[in-house]
Amino acid sequence: MAIDSSIVHAGTRALRVNPGMSGYDWRMLSVPAPGPAFWVRLYVRSSVDLGQSDHNAYFQAMTGDGEPNIGDNMEVAEQYCQLVLNMRDDVALSVGGEARCGSNGVKLPKDQWHCMEAYFDGTKGDVQVYANGTKIIDKTNWKKLAYKTFSFGYLGFHGPARTMWYDDVAVAPERIGCAP
Repeated sequence: MAIDSSIVHAGTRALRVNPGMSGYDWRMLSVPAPGPAFWVRLYVRSSVDLGQSDHNAYFQAMTGDGEPNIGDNMEVAEQYCQLVLNMRDDVALSVGGEARCGSNGVKLPKDQWHCMEAYFDGTKGDVQVYANGTKIIDKTNWKKLAYKTFSFGYLGFHGPARTMWYDDVAVAPERIGCAP
């Protein structure tokens, strides 16, 4: 990871997540969640389309302390050529289209900034995810978890390798919204 001043959404710097290894590749930053229910807002950019065929994750609410193999992770990820909500180790998966490529699930084009918002309510088991103001995932009463941490960056399982950027990341008890 590096601070980048050449590609930014707003301001003068963004976090660049450099391409890593093939196979399992954990490159994420973790911060404490403000409670069991919280909102996140982040601007995301990738050198490849977001919504590849195999499983990789961009951000997640976690029951652990940020260590990837402790607790349960509710990932905003890609799989089946679309953005998905994935419970750690594919225990539970929510897709916008069908669980196959070509099912018209949401993809986000490369080399553009996308405002992503997510609401994680571990007490009710609710998760909502928005991309550029449009709700793309809406799960209610799905999996009740005691969230403690929020992580963002890149969690690669299958690739392809990519560079990702994050800017204007905010985690709060109330919805933050996207800046115009």
